[in-house]
Amino acid sequence: MDITLIVNGLDLSSKLSTYSVTEEVTYRKVITTLDDVEHPYPGATRTTITFSLLPMTDEESAELYGALSALMFDATYTNQYKNVDETKRVRLMTNLESAFALKSVDGKRRYKGGEIQLRRL
Repeated sequence: MDITLIVNGLDLSSKLSTYSVTEEVTYRKVITTLDDVEHPYPGATRTTITFSLLPMTDEESAELYGALSALMFDATYTNQYKNVDETKRVRLMTNLESAFALKSVDGKRRYKGGEIQLRRL
């Protein structure tokens, strides 16, 4: 895949298993014309990045947990709608504790799979 994903300075591009970018459109108001037809007036769009990763080593998993634990950070990602790489401020939408398991023997967190979701601010 020719996709860029850098989360809080951590390059995850080569570790991606799945990746998608969606655009959420909010509508400011709905205009009703004289013929009684409603026309929504689009407002801002908000990007959501959803990804999952290939199996990781303990060190990679700990590094990813540290990068995501800030909850709000900069991310550079490939926006497939615009066909460009963008750097935007995002926040973590996924429950971080459910995406990582705690192994009680050494106290390290390990990525247990599943999707991680980021939303642009």
